[in-house]
Amino acid sequence: MTIRDVARRAGVSVTTVSKALNEYPDVNESTRARIHDIAREMGYTANPIASRESGASAGSSASII
Repeated sequence: MTIRDVARRAGVSVTTVSKALNEYPDVNESTRARIHDIAREMGYTANPIASRESGASAGSSASII
């Protein structure tokens, strides 16, 4: 299960999923809620190793339980 899977199911970009899960203010609230719901349904949890390897800061990975 990857962030790409969540993005595909939500019909949005990987960037939008990342921003929604990390509570960026520039994501519409209804989109954010839908992404959180989908991630939860799919059992998505962020992989901190993948986040670091992609260049994201260590503290920026979100997890949904």
